[in-house]
Amino acid sequence: MKKFKLYCKRILLVIAIILGIPLAWTTIPMTYNPMRRPAPMIRNHVLRRTPIGMDMEEVIAVIENNTRWGSPGINRESGFSHPNPQASPWDYGERTGALIVGVKSIQTNHRYSIPLFLDRSVRIWWGFDENGKLIDVYVRTWFVI
Repeated sequence: MKKFKLYCKRILLVIAIILGIPLAWTTIPMTYNPMRRPAPMIRNHVLRRTPIGMDMEEVIAVIENNTRWGSPGINRESGFSHPNPQASPWDYGERTGALIVGVKSIQTNHRYSIPLFLDRSVRIWWGFDENGKLIDVYVRTWFVI
């Protein structure tokens, strides 16, 4: 009976190690890098750094100082296209009734590797009104094989 208990404890220890290492591998980086979190959490993080109403030049400065967001792609002639929330995530463009947010926009793209040989791409858009004030932020994440 004593050997059986020792055997069970060893089996549980092995199972804990097998499950604990991948879990730690995926969750610990989330605490240090906000770009590894789900899209709504990334959006909240971005809005804390660049609140609604912030000037476009100030947003550009914040983006350039934050290397995890990627380098800014600045478009001073049009806003960004926001997909229709009722459409399928695979449909884009005019046929789904995409919304154009703002008259100016900034876009960043950040890509990083995660376990299981996948890459995750995080794209962030900032939309501005005609006065250059921030009116909306949109975040989209997806996995790349």
